[in-house]
Amino acid sequence: MTTDRLGLVHGVKSVPAALGILRHRPKILLWLVPPLAITLLLDALAFFFAFSWMREGIVGMLPQQGYGSWAATAISVFAAIAVVLLLGWTFAWLFLTLASPFQDYISAAVERERKGDISPDPSGFGGFFKSFARSALQAAILLAVTIPILLLGFIPIVGPVIVFSWSAFAMGFSFVTIPAGRTAGRLRDRFAFARRHRGALLGLGAVISLATLIPLMSLFCMPLFVVAGTLLYLEAAEDERSKERHSGEAG
Repeated sequence: MTTDRLGLVHGVKSVPAALGILRHRPKILLWLVPPLAITLLLDALAFFFAFSWMREGIVGMLPQQGYGSWAATAISVFAAIAVVLLLGWTFAWLFLTLASPFQDYISAAVERERKGDISPDPSGFGGFFKSFARSALQAAILLAVTIPILLLGFIPIVGPVIVFSWSAFAMGFSFVTIPAGRTAGRLRDRFAFARRHRGALLGLGAVISLATLIPLMSLFCMPLFVVAGTLLYLEAAEDERSKERHSGEAG
């Protein structure tokens, strides 16, 4: 049975709840410093090389005298903005993939704050490569589905709604299911979990998608969304266990 157990509101409310967790346990953010620093470095390098290549092409096509020089400058500015927007959209995906080996510790810290115990224990550094590989595969699957859906964005009125809805669900899925590595490690289990709680994933993902429209906003909010995804997963897992217990007692 795949009924939608947690709804849209649960996903949205997980963000302020995560903010409350971080106020009490700010040290949780230390686990996110390495992937955040690496993501910023890779994005900076990507911007440098991509913009340099585009700039050379623009300068080569236009004369560097009179109006040609002004046109080259204007086009270069638009090219820089386009690169920044593209990197802003991909920032969350790259950050999540790089942060995946640290998610077990973040999830454990959040669970300890909520319940006072953790189960099962984090797998340690030995599980880093396995977690990274699984998350990279998940990101590749989502990207393969996202690319054709982006083409639907050209359909007037309906297209942008479809693209935003899918982007929101994919973002919510990524932030909720990657922290589930300790208890729902297989991709099949993650997808089944997403089907059961698709409304909650869509709610959290909508907040994340809106934030990623502003590159600097996404930069500062990524750690918050990681904790929100962990909280939402823990709430959903507890909800499922509670329903299973009541079902067993009723039986």
